[in-house]
Amino acid sequence: MADQEALRHSRHALLDGIDDEGVAALQAARVLIIGAGGLGCPAALYLSASGIGQLHWCDGDRVDATNLARQTLFGPDDIGQLKVLAGAKALRRTSPNTEVIAEPRFVDASLLDAAIPLADVVLDCTDQWSIRQLINARCVAHRKPLVSAAAIEWSGQLLSVDPRQSEQACYACLFDPQTEPVAHACGAYGVLSPLVGVMGCLQAAEAIKLIVRSRHPGSSLPSPGQSLTLVELKTGRWQQVGVARNPECPVCASQRACIAQPKN
Repeated sequence: MADQEALRHSRHALLDGIDDEGVAALQAARVLIIGAGGLGCPAALYLSASGIGQLHWCDGDRVDATNLARQTLFGPDDIGQLKVLAGAKALRRTSPNTEVIAEPRFVDASLLDAAIPLADVVLDCTDQWSIRQLINARCVAHRKPLVSAAAIEWSGQLLSVDPRQSEQACYACLFDPQTEPVAHACGAYGVLSPLVGVMGCLQAAEAIKLIVRSRHPGSSLPSPGQSLTLVELKTGRWQQVGVARNPECPVCASQRACIAQPKN
């Protein structure tokens, strides 16, 4: 690394489990982020600040005044601009060594099938049920790790899925694609601004660990048991619910199976 880059990432290099090789692994990695809202902004900000080599960022939405309280890459001058273009401009100022590929379009199966195989990890930062299920299905098909998060009102949830691990559950195992929940959009119910920052940062942290474990074989980072993390900031409560395989999962039954169960 050049001296300035080495200095910038020196605190990561000091971490047990990352070190200089882990920093180099992050700099060689490519992350696909789908969604440039409350989750995607902090996830992209902290991944680029951490030295990720390339971010492929997809979203067809534009900045609205109601976004500004929680989507902190944007300011009043960005209202009406495409989110990924405005966000990429902000990231290039703070982290010029990260290549940001901004794709101002909503994802579909063809885009995902082209982009997912190139990624080390995929971040689902969307808020639509059908798109979440599609992202999960394509990640399972391409055997690529997925970090999914959601936030509404005071509550958030986080799930990491690594289809390369045969014992791991996928998103569809916990949330049946055939049983869509009642619409619960933040525009109707509200969302605490710091909550999306918390959940997006958790996604970035999970992505970093997945990349380092995969690209740095000598890393001492443990392979954790899989769990669904639930965060409730009104009371400050955090909970982890263990998940296991379900042989009847409509998405990953041929590779894995999963049933959610409480973690002791």
